[in-house]
Amino acid sequence: MESTTMMRSSRGATLSGRERAALALACLASIIVPLLALPGASLAQPAPLAIVFPPWVSGEEAIARSLSAGHRVLRPGRTASIVVVAPADSMAPERPGGAIMVLALAGLAGCLDAAVSGRAAS
Repeated sequence: MESTTMMRSSRGATLSGRERAALALACLASIIVPLLALPGASLAQPAPLAIVFPPWVSGEEAIARSLSAGHRVLRPGRTASIVVVAPADSMAPERPGGAIMVLALAGLAGCLDAAVSGRAAS
C-alpha cells in the first residue's frame, strides 16, 4: 500500500510535456525580455563620441589631433582636453594619438559635454 502511495506522489511530481514546454518558455522569456529592454544603438543616428585626452593637452591640440585622425569635430567638451566628435559614417577613424579613451556620449552627455549642460542651465 505504501509503495502505491509513493509511486503516485512521485508520479505527481513529474511534469507533463506541456508543463515542461511552458517552464522552458518562461525561462527563455526571463532571459530574452530583459535583454530586449536594454538600451541599444538607435537606427536613426548614433550618439556622438567624446575623445578624452590627458589634462595637459590644450584644447587646440586636442582638436587638431582629432581632425588629423579623421574625426569630424562637433564641439569641445566640459574641459579643454575633451573633444566631442560625430560618429563615423562608414569606416571608423583611428584613435587620435595621445587620446586616453573614446566614449559614446549616450547617457554621458551631462558629464562630458559642456555645450548640452550649458544650454540646459540657461
